[in-house]
Amino acid sequence: MSDTPTVHLAETPRPAARATLLALALGHCCADLCGGALFALAPFLVVERHYSYGAIGVFALAASLATAVVQPLAGAHGDRGEARWLLPVGLLVAALGIAAVGLVTRYPLTLAAAVVCSAGAAAYHPEGARWARFASGSRVTANMSVFSVGGGLGYALGPLLVAAVLAPLGLHGTPVIAIVPVVAAVIVIRALRRFRERDESGHGMRLAGASRRSEWRPFACLVAFCCVASGVSTGLLVYVPLFLVHARGVTAPTSNVMTSIFLGAAACGTVIGGVTAQRLGRRPVLIVPQLVLVPAIAVLPQLGFVAMIPLVVIIGIAVNASVSTTLVLAQEYLPRHMGLASGLTIGLCSGLGGLIVAGLGLVGDAAGPAAVLYAIAGLPVIVTVFAVLLPKPVAAPPGTIWGLRLGAEG
Repeated sequence: MSDTPTVHLAETPRPAARATLLALALGHCCADLCGGALFALAPFLVVERHYSYGAIGVFALAASLATAVVQPLAGAHGDRGEARWLLPVGLLVAALGIAAVGLVTRYPLTLAAAVVCSAGAAAYHPEGARWARFASGSRVTANMSVFSVGGGLGYALGPLLVAAVLAPLGLHGTPVIAIVPVVAAVIVIRALRRFRERDESGHGMRLAGASRRSEWRPFACLVAFCCVASGVSTGLLVYVPLFLVHARGVTAPTSNVMTSIFLGAAACGTVIGGVTAQRLGRRPVLIVPQLVLVPAIAVLPQLGFVAMIPLVVIIGIAVNASVSTTLVLAQEYLPRHMGLASGLTIGLCSGLGGLIVAGLGLVGDAAGPAAVLYAIAGLPVIVTVFAVLLPKPVAAPPGTIWGLRLGAEG
């Protein structure tokens, strides 16, 4: 039995809920800042340590596999009982890992540091998503986008922080980046303590509809959707900067500016997608962005740095438009296993997406950087197929809009 305190969504004091949601979003931001910084280190590793595309692909794969293993385990642990401790501990471990990446010099140790960083960030996500759901009130899709956008902002800020810190200091400046998640850990602990103290509703948190059966087949389809979508987003995150360095001759710090533009647009896409799904329906948010991505990504290799910027903004928005919707769907397909659902859709999918990224690295070594982007452009077609197959969850809140129509969720 869970010993987690009851927080009925409609009864939770709104100021406490809003403060908790914002603190959790901040923690999400700082956890994913470490993830964004980790991938933003790729050009520096290529320039300073002369890693090949294949080596960078394995670096991304190691980080992704750590996420794939840790998130489902952390989520399943949280489903059995309260696991608030995962939130600050995850942030502290992520800080340790990102600091170590720039300090170690041997390739195996670099991979180990990437694994530690990703494992810490991964541990934060399932429990963070669970508490964010409880603090979201009745406007689940829109309010969960606040939590989700924290991660998007973190990924966007990570490359900027890397560029600002590592441009003068080189890879040995990574401990400076680690200060940020340490501060966030303290803020999250304080916010959750206040949230629990102000709740007066009883014993045992439950998602509305938790008594309903789990829908494993649709959930498996959702996992497939998220895996390929993760390959698209991570592939762009890793290989667009490398394309700029190798094919356009820009510096590593300058390539990270493009990464931040992409991730900043992706953060905006998270909010836009959440609000759109709330008002117009979830299915369009799952399908339409994929149809935009195919031609948009295919055009990238034809453009220079400046000309790429507006298209990268469009791609960033489209890539993340479905993020909060897929997280909510995961929790509703498995209402009795919210932590496991969050861990699998975020964590396992990142790991399997990492396999795609590693394969793309082999394409880059064999056929050049432009070929990688053309390969990525074909992946959203597969994502669209899985999106079409997804049904409306049985445990969706009353008034949830699935197809395209005007209105709002209840």
